[in-house]
Amino acid sequence: MTPDLVFVGGTGRSGTHVVARLLGRHSRYAAIPIECRFHCNPSGLADVVTGKATPAEFLDKLRRFWWHRVRRGGRAWVRLAPFARRGGKVRGLHKIIPRDRFEEALSRFEESAPGDVVQASRTLFFDLLGPLATEAGKPALVEMSCFTIASAPGLARIFPEARFVHAVRDGRDSGSSKASKRQKSHHPTNVTDGIDWWLERLRLAEEGVRGLDDAARVAPISLDELVWGDRERAYGDLLGFLELADEPAMREFFASEVSPEAAHRERWREGLSEADQEAVRSRYETALAELEAKGYQCAPVLRRAYEQGAVAA
Repeated sequence: MTPDLVFVGGTGRSGTHVVARLLGRHSRYAAIPIECRFHCNPSGLADVVTGKATPAEFLDKLRRFWWHRVRRGGRAWVRLAPFARRGGKVRGLHKIIPRDRFEEALSRFEESAPGDVVQASRTLFFDLLGPLATEAGKPALVEMSCFTIASAPGLARIFPEARFVHAVRDGRDSGSSKASKRQKSHHPTNVTDGIDWWLERLRLAEEGVRGLDDAARVAPISLDELVWGDRERAYGDLLGFLELADEPAMREFFASEVSPEAAHRERWREGLSEADQEAVRSRYETALAELEAKGYQCAPVLRRAYEQGAVAA
């Protein structure tokens, strides 16, 4: 059956936003416009139901960090309006959820979690986000937080109907994009460090896939194939996985917005000499072989996209 809830996740800088926006053009899905994070990031709902965090720890982080924060430079400041006025980037659930609905939903969670934490977690999620689908006049939701694949086992307990789209991208472009943003001190500083960062994030995602009773609930979809490779195949794979019929609005977005220019394809080459580019290519080939040797679910898709790129070059 076509699922009522789809989580789009990945390593970060891998196409999660564009895939979610693409699905949000379908008449079935309302795309949540921000990364909500409270359900899948550390100390989120997935950690609560798997015993890695307590309901109290979750609520504390939800009220402080996930509700309203301002990022300025490499740090996230919580509820500090002066930083927002000086150009900090404001993030958080307050942008899409009224405060009264937020507080009422949290009160219900606090009351019911001691009796059935899984059901309480499910109710909280839909109390907070379900109205967005209703307002859009659509029956289902698509959410795009990166950690949803890594947290898939916990999320699957809460949402047995959910499916997971694992957005993957050439690790050189993903890593170099992360290095260019570098929001935290531990983030990569160059494309080679970026590949290592990408591999670690893929490791977490693979652990999530292997923690599911049915790995077929996750489908790796290549951003590279969507934007320049075998576009129709990747588009068809996405529709087929979710059992969706193609629709004009979705097709129009795919044709006009999902492009190599928008994805900054091969951005990793910028500023590198031919010798440096060759060293990065060799490192990436080693990384792909490593993923294949370990049997990662996403490895065949990444290999196929890489080989398509080699032929095109």
